[in-house]
Amino acid sequence: MTTFDLNEDPWVESGLTRLHDEAFGSSGFAHGASELVDVLVHRTSGTFWRGQMYQSGRRVPRGSDFHFSDDFLATWLDECHVRAYKRGMGTWTTAEVHIYPDRPGRLDLFEEEILERMPDGHWYPGARPSGAGAWAQQLLAFPRSQEYIPGWMWEIFRAEEVTPPLYNPELQSVDWKNRRRPVTDRGTDFAAEPIIIDPSLEPGVFAKISKKLFGA
Repeated sequence: MTTFDLNEDPWVESGLTRLHDEAFGSSGFAHGASELVDVLVHRTSGTFWRGQMYQSGRRVPRGSDFHFSDDFLATWLDECHVRAYKRGMGTWTTAEVHIYPDRPGRLDLFEEEILERMPDGHWYPGARPSGAGAWAQQLLAFPRSQEYIPGWMWEIFRAEEVTPPLYNPELQSVDWKNRRRPVTDRGTDFAAEPIIIDPSLEPGVFAKISKKLFGA
């Protein structure tokens, strides 16, 4: 399991402070609450959000008026997503933002989707678990070496027979669909022209992926 901890990053601290002011400042929207929790599942196609609120330790409904500035929250978390990236090890998928009236907030980061069903057992709109295509796009943008792709993600790729993008530590690149793109500390550099890969010249790399996926 990859560990992400950005709570002492000045960018994170300043963002948590602004969210605190929005919620509990003089014109804040959450006076009387003991904790606000925003759960955001970050995907390349968009971000799924759900909000929770607690009063005296009890979870209570959080109406549409009890929310942070969408533009700021999205921009701040996008940068947190990039800052958490570690070459070959990936970045988080779910963020839990905890804001309190009387103490500093915190940011909890997880590398899996943390989703919640409706009381009737169905998924909330937009909250259905991602398939292999979504995870492949995540790995293309924030590549991982083979050993840092978690087992549950390999199971999804195997079930759908999808070969994932793979970080190449020797060339500091991501290789996928016969294309090779450079990777920086902030993820894949999509501004650079990809290099065409000839699989016949690199059988070892692709054989390893095939063996991991299909036991070949």
